Amino acid sequence: MGTLNDVVINKLSGGLGRRNPSQDMVSGLLFDGLATTPSGSLEQDKAYRLASVEDAKALGIEEAYDVNGQSAYYQIQQYFRLNPSGDLFIMATTGATYTEVAGKAKAFQETVNGEIRQMAIIYSGTADFAATKAAAQEAQVQADAAYADYMPFEVLIEGKGFAAVVSAGVSDAEDLADFGASNVSVVVAMDVAAAGTYLNTAAVGMALGAISRAKVSENIAWVEQFNLAGAGFSKAGFVGGEEVKTQGALETLNSKRYVFARTHTGLPGVYFNDSHTATLGTSDFAYVESNRTINKAARLLRTALLPKLNSPILVNDAGQLAPSVTKGFETLCRAALEGMVSNQEVSVFDVFVDPSQDILATSELRIKAEVTPVGTARKIIVDLGFKNPFGLGA
Repeated sequence: MGTLNDVVINKLSGGLGRRNPSQDMVSGLLFDGLATTPSGSLEQDKAYRLASVEDAKALGIEEAYDVNGQSAYYQIQQYFRLNPSGDLFIMATTGATYTEVAGKAKAFQETVNGEIRQMAIIYSGTADFAATKAAAQEAQVQADAAYADYMPFEVLIEGKGFAAVVSAGVSDAEDLADFGASNVSVVVAMDVAAAGTYLNTAAVGMALGAISRAKVSENIAWVEQFNLAGAGFSKAGFVGGEEVKTQGALETLNSKRYVFARTHTGLPGVYFNDSHTATLGTSDFAYVESNRTINKAARLLRTALLPKLNSPILVNDAGQLAPSVTKGFETLCRAALEGMVSNQEVSVFDVFVDPSQDILATSELRIKAEVTPVGTARKIIVDLGFKNPFGLGA
């Protein structure tokens, strides 16, 4: 049977972009803050969850808040510019030194029940680069303690005092590989166009936004995905308003594992140089994406295995683990990690439970899990030359 001619309007869903936010993007900003804000609603040592810049303004953190070296509003603004769908905890804390502020990182993580995956730490006071080193090493102490308590996170700190380093010559800049801080990245990028207001501030909020937007396997220097140019960051420079224009100087700073902004000849925009951490380049944890990948796998495996804690374990007549036990735990762990493969966060993984372990004597069940990470094309090499087709048939 035919129907009457009409205009039919179908109601669609999904246009607002509402989603279940990924836990991988949950971030934190720790800063030494004023005891009160103009609105009086921001309390020290209390965590607040922000979904937008407007949430920060509601707490009294707005442009007027950033005085006397403070950059909290700027960092929040840049975080949400890079990741409008971001999920950001903030905490203003007391701290007479940069190191004291960094020393609150684990307490901040505990306050939010371990939800933070990456955290930026900023300090409004005057500090030299020696203070940056001390803060980075304290941040690593905090990250190690958090990992031991099953709440791992990565840390970004701003390279305070870097202007003096540049002025003295980048060849003499301290090599961050000597910091021994494999979960900490030192960001020295800043917008030189904003040097008047934020002279000694690094763009850690922008880096935090890029990391939170990236898959755990992605490098924030990926040119196709992470163009940093925009409001609040228009011209690549360094903390203190310094510009380093020579390729040799940039290569030196890159080899010393600083995170900064750069341009690429032939392509408009501004981009990060890499995702270095302050440790040896030969370390398995020399890059942020490596750490985020292993941290995610650790969280997933622990969540999957926790219900099995204190469970009975069958053994055979030789005291070895029964096949049902080994296969059961291997299957459980594989199910936990399969999503990382389908999401292209790891290439492959392997799980093995050795049946010969003596659980009756130790009460310990040991599981070996290995993940093969996704590679990063840090260099693309093309062999290019001329070809004369005339002589091919001779």
